[in-house]
Amino acid sequence: MLENLILYNGPTSPFGRKCKVAALVLKIEHQEEKINIYKSRFLDEHNPLRQIPTLMVGNKTITDSDNICLYFDSISNAKSLFPKERYWDCMTMISVANGIMENAVNRFIEMSSLPESEQRHVAIERFEKKILRSISWMENKFDEFTKKEISMDQIAVACALDYTSFRFSNEWKTQNPKLTNWLELITENEYMKKTLPGESFKYE
Repeated sequence: MLENLILYNGPTSPFGRKCKVAALVLKIEHQEEKINIYKSRFLDEHNPLRQIPTLMVGNKTITDSDNICLYFDSISNAKSLFPKERYWDCMTMISVANGIMENAVNRFIEMSSLPESEQRHVAIERFEKKILRSISWMENKFDEFTKKEISMDQIAVACALDYTSFRFSNEWKTQNPKLTNWLELITENEYMKKTLPGESFKYE
């Protein structure tokens, strides 16, 4: 690889995990820097939103987990994680998985950064409803994306479901047996085991 790749990431980010799994599957060598996003002002120069993951490719910055995964895919010699025959279905599933992650992250921030008396319980309930509704939608679409060959939508869904269990609840499993059984199988792969979340930084 001609240019050094540095992935700025957090220890628990599901979006960052999605990128790390893609890199492992695609055999993309890179350096990961786990940072405390609340104190990493240096990142503002490269990503003014100060969001993770952020990928540095030499002097070039690539932001957003989907763009990073697409970049990894574009420079890999492995088979693409974005199958052409169902590209838009794949991208739609990824977007829904991203939405689950985003709502789970927002829920966690709301509940961990504020005393209970100041928490917006209506907002928390809205986050939870979106998560559970989206998982049920995925259960109904199960046969459309769970193919034998690993693809980017499978990676995104696995990271979203795992993060839901990690930060919210496992109760979704009782109503979604196909996803539950599938997740148990896919999480046995090394690319999932090697990317398990660590200890999070305190919200500041």
